[in-house]
Amino acid sequence: IVIIVGIAWIYGYIHQSFKLTFQGWLFGLIFCMILCIPDWPIYNRNPVEWRKETPSASGTKAKTTKAPPPEDDKVAVEKKKKKTKQRSS
Repeated sequence: IVIIVGIAWIYGYIHQSFKLTFQGWLFGLIFCMILCIPDWPIYNRNPVEWRKETPSASGTKAKTTKAPPPEDDKVAVEKKKKKTKQRSS
């Protein structure tokens, strides 16, 4: 896209036409969309093999674990103060 836009900008600058610059940008965008968006067979030559889901120890599906909630800043500061007091004594 950048190369096509650069060429379109130079071409529009030489001809002193913003319309040509915009049309070149639009052409580049459409060209890249045609290349990237469809599911072309060339992209599916070597498909990715995903791992199978592993069951948990109880035989049911594994549950996702949530991260612990963040501590309040005041609580975290107090904990740090206590740790430093314990180390110094």
